[in-house]
Amino acid sequence: MRRQAKLWILFVTLWTCALAETRAGLVSDIVNQVSQSSYQFYLDNLLYAHNGDNRGLGGAQHDLAQANIYNQFVSYGLQTSLDPFPYNGNTYYNVVGVLPGTSRASQFYIVGAHYDSVGNPGADDNASGVAGVLEAARVLSQYEFEASLVFIAFDREEQGLFGSQDYASEHWSDDIRAMISLDMIGYNHLGGNTASIYGRAAALPLKQALADAIAAYGEGLTASIFGQWDVSDHAPFGWQGFHACLLIEGGWAHNTNYHKLTDSVDTPGFIDYQFATRITRSTVGYLATVAVLVPEPVAAALFGSGLVWLILLRRTRRR
Repeated sequence: MRRQAKLWILFVTLWTCALAETRAGLVSDIVNQVSQSSYQFYLDNLLYAHNGDNRGLGGAQHDLAQANIYNQFVSYGLQTSLDPFPYNGNTYYNVVGVLPGTSRASQFYIVGAHYDSVGNPGADDNASGVAGVLEAARVLSQYEFEASLVFIAFDREEQGLFGSQDYASEHWSDDIRAMISLDMIGYNHLGGNTASIYGRAAALPLKQALADAIAAYGEGLTASIFGQWDVSDHAPFGWQGFHACLLIEGGWAHNTNYHKLTDSVDTPGFIDYQFATRITRSTVGYLATVAVLVPEPVAAALFGSGLVWLILLRRTRRR
């Protein structure tokens, strides 16, 4: 093989390895921008999860929370819309924010959480998940990715997954590569730091990749993988044949405040903000990896010039 061809192969190999290493390092940098104080601000101040608040059907704070979510998506520069759907003779809305991809814009990775409650503050179920979606959107919207990222706050989950059913049905022909539902991520039973991942058998690659992200970015969080459990907004996506899963607190079965007025940020010792932030970090790490971060030109140029220098040095030594 001619020397020029060998040098070209060497260049491509080194470039590919360097770019992969650069992306991995940048993903870690992105994950480290997930902030517990930011997460707590959303949950405590924007999502009406205090004693006396109600985001349920006819709840006084339902539309206020919806407006706050919409405004946050807009502030991040996302393509934001209110996605209407019918329920019981009325129109309700999912809040959708899209970060378009660059080279693979027609491929979508979705993270969602429902913002309605059962007539209570719904701090854990499910303002905790919505706060995770908001924080993921804040961090990831600062970057470019090859594939598109979609952030959704679903409505009318508590009545039967109506918001997510409508969205999944409308987008049945889209190239949705993965959907993650964050539902109840704020209660850390006995400080166990465990998360559970549920989904259909077909979604095993997604569930395993998400578990790997938890191991890599969850700061001590552990994950257990389980089978099908169609109780959250991932289910309608699974029904449409998409890879979808539920990411939920591992101790959900011991949550004594579930669907009660005490599901509130004011209940002492109930919401573990650090735990929820770790789940959010893991989700951000997964999304930043699979959507494929586009390195900034300066970083790419530096690696490219360094590799050229190495090749020239190699040629000089051979003479």
